[in-house]
Amino acid sequence: MSRHIIDRAAPKAEGSRVKHFLELARKEGIHPAILGLNQRPVARTARKVEEFLRIDRLERPAT
Repeated sequence: MSRHIIDRAAPKAEGSRVKHFLELARKEGIHPAILGLNQRPVARTARKVEEFLRIDRLERPAT
């Protein structure tokens, strides 16, 4: 049985253009926007857990 027309091996990124691009990307470093996103404080609230427990206890919502 022959292969289907779209059955091909995955293209490998080993060319000189890819190597040059990766070298440039590494030299540029991390974008300032990414650093800012990683340094934002994480809001750790248990609001969802409280709501699930309230529903489990069949209580009315607090308004």
